[in-house]
Amino acid sequence: MSLSYLGHSAVRFTVSGVNVYVDPYLKDPVDWTKLPKGDLVLFSHGHFDHGVLMALKLYEAWHCKFAGPRVLMRWMARKYRKRIPNEALISIDHHETISFNSINVRAIPAHHPVNRLGKTILHLHARTRAPGKPVNGYYFEGFYHAGDTIYTQAIRDSLKGFPVHTACLPIGGKYGVASPDEALKIAEEIGAKRIVPLHFQALVERVPFRYQSSDLVKHAKATGTSIEICPLAIGELLELTAKASG
Repeated sequence: MSLSYLGHSAVRFTVSGVNVYVDPYLKDPVDWTKLPKGDLVLFSHGHFDHGVLMALKLYEAWHCKFAGPRVLMRWMARKYRKRIPNEALISIDHHETISFNSINVRAIPAHHPVNRLGKTILHLHARTRAPGKPVNGYYFEGFYHAGDTIYTQAIRDSLKGFPVHTACLPIGGKYGVASPDEALKIAEEIGAKRIVPLHFQALVERVPFRYQSSDLVKHAKATGTSIEICPLAIGELLELTAKASG
């Protein structure tokens, strides 16, 4: 059981021999053509920085399945008509569960309020009309990937009774994503053992996020939390033993 951080919000999870990619917005220094073949690709929503525009390239190379919010899957069915078959597109909305091979994937609510500046950035750089709402987080095999979200009690409520060993959480604190303080609060409420910080790297020149992974490390140290903070370099692998994931 492992995960690899691929930049921004992109993560590859390997569970029981299955490669699951979440939000594969893959750009330099990541060469996606050299990555292990994906079996299942999960999109949290349709904003350009979460990988939906790579779907056709990924399908042609991997012949994988895609899953995401129902409105996004319908949009993909129209955009990629005759190029990505409908049977490769799986709809999943909040609180629903899908099964893929031996893995059960649950969609967790997210709250991603985008302000005027964020909408302007999306308009200038998006190159797509893919729907940005609703936003899914995903839970499977003890992993939780939050997608784009600020703190919301709905996360805790949806994950009640589901043990989380590793929470991949946005920490940039700008453009509708959680701050380090919010990320730590989410992790504490869901009982996560560790946090892998996401969504803090500048997407375009002169558009930085407010916080970096170092800010989460400092905040965790100041609070005395027992949650392990695991900032990863792009391409870095985090392997979990049975004890670490139990």
